[in-house]
Amino acid sequence: MQRVRRRPVLSLIAGIALILFLVVAGTGIYAASVAGDLPWQTDPTRIADSITPFAGTDVFIPPTRAPETVVTSTP
Repeated sequence: MQRVRRRPVLSLIAGIALILFLVVAGTGIYAASVAGDLPWQTDPTRIADSITPFAGTDVFIPPTRAPETVVTSTP
């Protein structure tokens, strides 16, 4: 059985409009996801300004060189 379409031109225009809408919406969602602006994306946890990087690392003692051994050859 064949289905008779009453307005094939209108169906074509609606199909093209749907494809254009999907392309524009997809591009917009992609750009927003790259920028991190999507509503369902959570904001990263902020670090307070009172916390300084590498604070308390002054207890680190750099490694010392091992004493060099003198090798003597025997005649």
